[in-house]
Parts: sequence; C-alpha cells; structure tokens
Amino acid sequence: EVNAEVYLHQTFDKPVYVQLDSDEYNKREDGQDFTKEDFYDNPEGYISSFAPYLSSDILISAAYWDPKAPVLFSKEDMLKDTFNISVIADITCDIEGSIPSTKMPATIDNPVYDYDPEKDVVAPPYSGQKVTVMAVDNLPCELPRDASKDFGRELIDHVLPNLLSDDAEGMIARATITTGGKLTKTYDYLQDFADGKE
Repeated sequence: EVNAEVYLHQTFDKPVYVQLDSDEYNKREDGQDFTKEDFYDNPEGYISSFAPYLSSDILISAAYWDPKAPVLFSKEDMLKDTFNISVIADITCDIEGSIPSTKMPATIDNPVYDYDPEKDVVAPPYSGQKVTVMAVDNLPCELPRDASKDFGRELIDHVLPNLLSDDAEGMIARATITTGGKLTKTYDYLQDFADGKE
C-alpha cells in the first residue's frame, strides 16, 4: 500500500495499491478547500479529480455515491488513450451511476461481464472488450458466510469448552446478563432501563 502522492509520482517494479479518501478524487467546483462535511452536505458543488488514476490497471470502488455527486469518470474518459483500467470491481453497483461501465448488476453465479465503451454495450465476460466488470448488487450478502464460519469457529474453540466445563476463566459468568430473573452484578447498571426509567 502506498499513499496517493507516491502512487501518482513514482514507478514500481511490483504491484502496489492506493486507498483513496473522497478528497483525493473530488474537488470543489469553486476552487475552495475541500471539507468532508461540505462534500456530504453539498455534493453537487464538486467535480471529479479522478483523472490521474485512470492509468491504473484495476479499480475497486466501494464508496457510497450520492447521485448529486460527480461521477468518477465518463464514458468519454474510457475512450481516451490514458484510460488503462481493464478490471473494475464496482462493489456499490450503482447502475448508470459513478462508473459508466456498470450497466447492469451481475450475479454471484455469473459475477462478471465485459463492457465496450465505444458501442456502450455489455458483452460476455472475457470476450476481449476493453473492460471486465464485476458489479454484483447483493455482494455484501456474501460476507456473512465468511463471518458466520469464523464466528462459529470462535464459538467452538473458545466458548464451547467453557460451557462444557467449570468455566474456570469466568467467560460464561462475565457474559451472563441475567440469572434467576435478575440482572447479574456486571450488568446491574441496566436496572433503570429494565424498570422503564430514563
């Protein structure tokens, strides 16, 4: 990982990546200083400054995009010789949104398609078009599978032994909120809430 300044102004003999903040690819139209608060409140007053990054090989876009905000780049930008991105993973999957090649959602079973910016059409994946796009609209739904496996492994390895033994470490006791219909000492600070008091 390198910072934006290094990414744009140095050459490398190995793969590198940069994770951009919104102020590194957007600027105020009136030339004033960028502030996140203003950008979030008034996205229509900003223009894209993403052009220097179009020479990258891969783009992974996962930032929330407001339709009033500028697009990252245009279809016309994709036709320029300076456009080098060949793979775009659009996690946000905003159709006709911030990334012009996101023309339709892909699926978990068929996660990619190609995009021809000259004809503005989608093509089968890996068909030799200019850009391969991964834009799965329900991709975040896949994350719980990994999280569930990891969570389950942690339960089996660390919690279950304490449940099946004398809880020598006190893990189960510390995690117990109520017993015998009353809050345990660790959680008695919740009593007013349990009684309906503010």
